[in-house]
Amino acid sequence: SDLSVCCCGYRKMSLDDRCQQFHEAALGTGKSKGPEKEIATLRKFLHKNQNQRFTEKGVSRLFDTIQIYVNKDELEKEIKEALLEDSLKMPFTVFSTKQKKTMLKWLEDLRGTRQELSETGGDSLLETSSVLSIIDLEGEFMTLMIDDTGETFENVPIPQDDTGKAIKIAFEQTESCVSVEAQMNDSAVKKVLRIVE
Repeated sequence: SDLSVCCCGYRKMSLDDRCQQFHEAALGTGKSKGPEKEIATLRKFLHKNQNQRFTEKGVSRLFDTIQIYVNKDELEKEIKEALLEDSLKMPFTVFSTKQKKTMLKWLEDLRGTRQELSETGGDSLLETSSVLSIIDLEGEFMTLMIDDTGETFENVPIPQDDTGKAIKIAFEQTESCVSVEAQMNDSAVKKVLRIVE
C-alpha cells in the first residue's frame, strides 16, 4: 500500500495520495473547498514539498490538476498565473523540461505574450535553485553533486568573488561535506550563488 503507518498508529498520507486528492478535487469527483482555496493549498503544497521525490504518477496528477485549473474560465487570470509561476519554480526533479515548457506556454497564452527559450539567455521562469554538495575542487573548477539523485556536474567554474574565496577555504579546511546553492536551468548548473551552512 502507498500508505505508511506512523509511530502513533495512524495512517500517514503519501505524496501520491495527496496528488490524487488534488486531482479529484479539480475534476469535481472528490472533496473540494472550491477552486480558489484548492489552488492556494496546492501552491503551499508545492512549495513545502519542492525537495521531495515524487513518483511519475504523482507528477502526472499534479500536472493534470494544474491544466484543469488553467482551463477553468470562471477563475481569475491572476490566480492561474500565480499557480503557473509557482509550478515553474519547482526543481526539474519534479516537473520535467517538457512539462515546464508546456506550462510556460499556458502562462504566455494567459498574458498574451510570447517568450523564447534560448540556449544563451534561457528564461528565468525555467530556472530554479538547488543545493548541491562539492565532491571535488581543482584549480578554478569544482565537481558538484545533487545528493538526492547522485547526479554530478563537472567543471563548474568557481565564482571569481568573495563567494569563490569562501568556497575554497571551506573545502580545504572542513572535513565534512561543503554544500552550495546554485542556479539551475534544466539539467545544468548556471551559477553558484552561495555556501549553504
